Amino acid sequence: MKKIFLLISLSLIMTGCSLIPKTQAPESKSTLSWEEHQAIINQISHWNTSGKIGIRTPDDSQSASLSWNQNQQAYNISLKGPLGQGGATISGDQYSSTLEIPGEQPLAAGSPEELLSLRLGWEIPVQDAQYWIKGIPSPSSTYDLTLTDNRLAKLTQQGWNIEYQSYVDGNKASLPRKLTMSREELKLTLILRNWRIID
Repeated sequence: MKKIFLLISLSLIMTGCSLIPKTQAPESKSTLSWEEHQAIINQISHWNTSGKIGIRTPDDSQSASLSWNQNQQAYNISLKGPLGQGGATISGDQYSSTLEIPGEQPLAAGSPEELLSLRLGWEIPVQDAQYWIKGIPSPSSTYDLTLTDNRLAKLTQQGWNIEYQSYVDGNKASLPRKLTMSREELKLTLILRNWRIID
């Protein structure tokens, strides 16, 4: 009788265990101070990231795959997907910028903002966003920020509001996995699946 009771008890315990949902391990917290984290990320000047970008304006909502290569001040940003034109590549540095769309003549201007606004109807401040996308403020102007676990949670700079939803841990410090950049009626959502630090 005791054996039967023991078997029933073990069966109930095992059944109870199987009904308890498994909890996911929480995202690891940074052990670096904000100053240490910012200093490490600021040293990353040659990198590549890829993923997806969503663009929402008052008149339209689009998405595209994104590949962003940055080497010091030189950049090459490739967008592939709907975008009406099937894709676009913008490249340049702090002095000039070129926009290439398949089937069209390349356009050149002094800044990427001018080209994107003129041709695609929206813009991104590339010179500042090269820092925002890494999870640090741009050194170009003043800013307000909110930290969570010594990493950026919110940043306001140059009239833009940047919010960081998640990070991916790297060898030395964390880099953003998902963030949004918004200003007035424009909202850009970036989901970065791959980061490659080249130097």
